[in-house]
Amino acid sequence: MPAARSARPGKSTASGKRGFHPLRWLRRLFSRPLKLKRIGLQLHVVFDASRMEAPTSSKPAGRGEALRLAHVALQALLVEHDEARHVLRHLSHLEQALARNGSRALVDLPVKLLQRAMNQLDTIDSGSHAQALLPLRLRVEESVRQRTPVNLRGDIANVEVRDASASQYDAAEDHWTNRMELDEIYAQAAGQPATTK
Repeated sequence: MPAARSARPGKSTASGKRGFHPLRWLRRLFSRPLKLKRIGLQLHVVFDASRMEAPTSSKPAGRGEALRLAHVALQALLVEHDEARHVLRHLSHLEQALARNGSRALVDLPVKLLQRAMNQLDTIDSGSHAQALLPLRLRVEESVRQRTPVNLRGDIANVEVRDASASQYDAAEDHWTNRMELDEIYAQAAGQPATTK
């Protein structure tokens, strides 16, 4: 029968050792953002600002990151114009929805609310935030464009409708459907000469 272990369940005996571990200590020391700086004849240990900053990646930020930064700029704009938050309800609601739901808010919010929010954003002097708000404008326009039915976009605005006589209608129908060629095909199949209109 095996002997009972004295260690608690879930703990290994190797991790149970306490004490000084010089390699762990060195790893933690060198991973800190510290550097040596000479001031006069003395050496001082100071924080290295270049190691404290987040590493920048070479690839550009994605659409989600751009929308997040635009949301931060919108928040800052509404903080600058604090009284505008109560007057521009649609813009304020868009900002709150972006804070709660992120990019999903652009799908969930009604199209009219998004359009009115963009109109309200145009009324505020964005100043230094104009460039940062550009991704938000583009994403809202894209969302509105995707969710707007085709016939409401003005795609059929150039269609002209007017009354026509029966002969004009028949001539247009023959032109668009090649009725004459079909009549000839039916006549040949029946063995009769084709009649032309």
